[in-house]
Amino acid sequence: MRPFPRAGRPILVLSFVLALVSCVTDEEPTRTTSDAPPLAQDLPRLDEPARRAPAYPRLLDDPEYAGSIGALPASVVPRPPTDPELESLLASLTLRQRIGQRFMAPVQGDRVSYGAGRQILEVSPAGFILYPWNFRTADDVRRLTESLQFVANEVTPGISLLLSSDQEGGRVATFRFPEFVRFPSAASVGRFADPSLVRSAAYITARQLHDLGMNMNLAPVLDLYDVADDSIIGDRSYGADPALVAGFVRPYLEAAAQAGIIATAKHFPGHGLTRVDSHLELPVVPVSRDELFARDLVPFREAVAAGVPAIMTGHLLFDRIDPFYPVTLSRIFLHDILRRELGFTGVVVTDGLEMGALRDNYSLPDTLVRLFRYDVDLILLYRQYDVVDMVTIVEELVELGELTEDDVNRGVLRVLAMKRAYGLIDREAP
Repeated sequence: MRPFPRAGRPILVLSFVLALVSCVTDEEPTRTTSDAPPLAQDLPRLDEPARRAPAYPRLLDDPEYAGSIGALPASVVPRPPTDPELESLLASLTLRQRIGQRFMAPVQGDRVSYGAGRQILEVSPAGFILYPWNFRTADDVRRLTESLQFVANEVTPGISLLLSSDQEGGRVATFRFPEFVRFPSAASVGRFADPSLVRSAAYITARQLHDLGMNMNLAPVLDLYDVADDSIIGDRSYGADPALVAGFVRPYLEAAAQAGIIATAKHFPGHGLTRVDSHLELPVVPVSRDELFARDLVPFREAVAAGVPAIMTGHLLFDRIDPFYPVTLSRIFLHDILRRELGFTGVVVTDGLEMGALRDNYSLPDTLVRLFRYDVDLILLYRQYDVVDMVTIVEELVELGELTEDDVNRGVLRVLAMKRAYGLIDREAP
């Protein structure tokens, strides 16, 4: 695969995108300001000059930053095995594009012209997550996913986007179209104790996602919880019995893979241990290591054994295991438990980076360093952070020596390997 040329290509891509957006706009209903997602009215359009100034102060000018990170130990996770094809793909990307491949960004609005097109042009994120405000109809979704993939393959030929959603069933379902089969909550499915039912629901859900142009689902929920209520986990859990939930894992993963969808087991190592909503604050869980392994880690251990392609971390502080950092930032959980003891070699995904559990307790530079240093491969953004700004900050961390290019590349290789396994790498691309 050839490297992306520096000169000429962005202008060519920009013209393609503008033409495509023009065609799509003619087919879609006009969306009023009140219909737009929060802040969408204020986002630059693709035909406006790119915004260059990051939204955050330069790290060199941040007095709280100096000396706060340098004591972290070096990564102990080995680099993924040498793979000539993936190494060639890696070499074809600029540093900013490689950093971009470590992020999953939200789509602002319902057009690539609201900002996603520019983000692809500037940093080539690994993918995007779609939310209900990005569309009205199933056809809207198909046009949007096709447009996003078109732009991505112009900028990074042969490397397609991850396009994800939260399609769990029940109250957490991004897509609720009348022509779709919609399933009840995991708790409602799990009470039948029937793996075949889980398999069927997972396959139909994944098949419908694939028809929309999606290729990744942030499900299944493997948290254990005993009450089918509306708390943060509640009826999103299949149940409280570790053996029962573990028995659903393989049927779910096999069905999703058969339909061409990347499944993501969440929220490692078990959000069902607390009712505290990590979107708002940091849950502190006083559970010992032995208790965790005996119960809540059982479904995740089964997921790793079954070859789950991706695992999402929970923003939870287990103060009897790592009293300083939540799972998403913890060397103990990421390296010692997930990678080494459970043997997981796939892609680690964060829950939303902007969630209060992280945002309100840990500085952004410290968070980003720990994510890259400890091999969290995909960083999920939701609304507050712009992926171009995030890439700029990580690039500065590399320049400052707080991160190395190898810290960046290890995760990129895992992301590319997952993309290839699901047909998102075109070996014939020029």
